[in-house]
Amino acid sequence: MKKFSVISVDMFQTLVNVNSRRNCFWERLLPSGVPKRLADEYWDQATALIFGNYDKLFSRDGEFINSRTIMELSFRQLFRQAGLDLQPEEAAQILTEEHGLSAPYGDTKDFLQQVGKHYPICVVSDADDDMIRPLAGLYRFDKIFTSEQYQSYKGSPDGRFFQAVIDHYGCAPEKILHIGDSKHDVLGAERAGLENCWLNRKGRKWNHEVQPTFTVSSLREIASLLLEEIG
Repeated sequence: MKKFSVISVDMFQTLVNVNSRRNCFWERLLPSGVPKRLADEYWDQATALIFGNYDKLFSRDGEFINSRTIMELSFRQLFRQAGLDLQPEEAAQILTEEHGLSAPYGDTKDFLQQVGKHYPICVVSDADDDMIRPLAGLYRFDKIFTSEQYQSYKGSPDGRFFQAVIDHYGCAPEKILHIGDSKHDVLGAERAGLENCWLNRKGRKWNHEVQPTFTVSSLREIASLLLEEIG
């Protein structure tokens, strides 16, 4: 008997690699070019600012702000700190488009094909619709849930986003396994009662009291666990 009824999976940095678009992002924003060292440094700083601003938003538990607005705010901070005369609105638009062009990881196709034979797979992503729409054809997903649709994020204290997944499938929360690469994939899913899997591709340290149900270094690893379960 299957332990799970539904597999929920994050999109960005779980199924597809946003970092694969970093060079294209800077080439579009700065056609005259930027040294690779600086491009990598600015990309990492922007990423840290974006995730930091998500965390601040969750701690305030206020009005929903979409991902593009958070990106604009983060780029405004980066450009001010770095002394770059660039438009944060343009950078946010380009990054939104580049998300939709992200390359799948090498284990994504096998995971979706193997696991999808036995479970419905849905996407649960902290993203605006424009970011994820171009990736809808990656697989015949059972459903795609975005934060923009439900005006809530996985890390939001109200838990509304994961509750929407539970309500849609009409099953007990523990019958849903959510897989993702961020702390909010684990902490948000756990708060809602879902089983969870932290995808830790880079060997990072887990620094939170709540522990993931599973920790894996690849999608192949969690696929093997799921397939073993059903014999």
